[in-house]
Amino acid sequence: MGEIEYFGGLPEVGIVPRAPHAGPLVQHVYEQEHGRGGFSGKVTHTYHLYPPTNWLPGETKGLEGWVPRWESPLRPLGGVHHALGVMTPDGPGDVYRGMARLVANATAAMNVTAPRASMDYFFEHHSATMVFFVHQGSGTLETTFGPIAYQKGDFLIVPQGVTHRFDLAPGPHYYWMYESFAGDPEKSEAPTTGRFVTHSQSDYRYPRSLQTVNETGRFEIVSKVEGLYTRRLHPTHPFDVIGWRGDYLPYKFAVEDVRPLVADRSHVPPSGHTIFRLPGCYLCVFTVRSVEKEGMWLPFFHKNLDYCETIGFHCGEFFSSGGTSAAGLVTVHPVGLPHGPKPAALKAFRDGRRPEVHHEVAIMADFQNPVRISEFALGLSRPDYMQSWSAYTTDPGFSYHPTRLDEVRAIADRLAGARDTLRPPE
Repeated sequence: MGEIEYFGGLPEVGIVPRAPHAGPLVQHVYEQEHGRGGFSGKVTHTYHLYPPTNWLPGETKGLEGWVPRWESPLRPLGGVHHALGVMTPDGPGDVYRGMARLVANATAAMNVTAPRASMDYFFEHHSATMVFFVHQGSGTLETTFGPIAYQKGDFLIVPQGVTHRFDLAPGPHYYWMYESFAGDPEKSEAPTTGRFVTHSQSDYRYPRSLQTVNETGRFEIVSKVEGLYTRRLHPTHPFDVIGWRGDYLPYKFAVEDVRPLVADRSHVPPSGHTIFRLPGCYLCVFTVRSVEKEGMWLPFFHKNLDYCETIGFHCGEFFSSGGTSAAGLVTVHPVGLPHGPKPAALKAFRDGRRPEVHHEVAIMADFQNPVRISEFALGLSRPDYMQSWSAYTTDPGFSYHPTRLDEVRAIADRLAGARDTLRPPE
């Protein structure tokens, strides 16, 4: 009989002992546990050449005012819709030193960064798991568990506490980053549609090419706990890992792999495009998809009574914007304030100008109320955005007419027996 191979119970890379905390190997390397839920949640063990606690005495210090725009003061949000223009980089900052906060609630936040330089230090977020969306740029996310190459249109999930840094490729970069303070993102699934809509976990790409670094020097690690930033120095490289085993890992997910839920006879609401659920927030992807044939192919007017809706426009002309969206723009629609298609989009719907395909990509993050907006975001807000709906009061097709009630009654009588074209035969 030839050699028999098996899959292990957990992913593993490199050199690992037979079991965590056990076997002769643990006498020669340094095991570190990355675990959630105390010691009862997801966990990964890494095996290091040197002790992870070998920081240099006297070199640990707090960093005052390190990222002021990430800590931009927050104000109550409500009563006005906002369209936030593209952020201009403030100097040659890296991913984190250029980070700026936009909106937040108690359990999640949305931020933006336009880095121009690679990081010359390592970073650990001890208060949140981060979900990056790469609107522009490419590079390598270097992590304790190995490198992850990324490009435009990728999501990067960096779990809480994981040591990492961004190495940027040449060219412009622009990322939206979502913080989850109360738990890790979970794949959104509906019991009636199964595990493969709107995507499959097989679309997640975890690091597998571990690159162990045995190097001495002065290696800086910056950690964040809420608004406190602390720097420590180590005499050995933090990526001195010879192997790991577990399921608490960074990974990437390409927006191209989102397979949207569509319906011919009814409009799929935004929540039907959810890919990740976070405590107090859900992330959705509007992507290239066929257009409803008989249902309303625009969003209905609505006032979201529990969530503030944000949309980051990635590419294409967004189907409900009527020409008002632009790449990099972020809209913020606060809880309870009515919104819906812009007049030009609704006019196209009423005129029967239905496209066959929505050519667009946009990232929607809905934050549970109460939500606040940062002073930095208010500085990006376009003062004329509320005017985007103004044609509803000036266009004769939408504005008041004394015979409007009689016209609608007559139309309702004429259409009373109307049935869908796509229906079972008589």
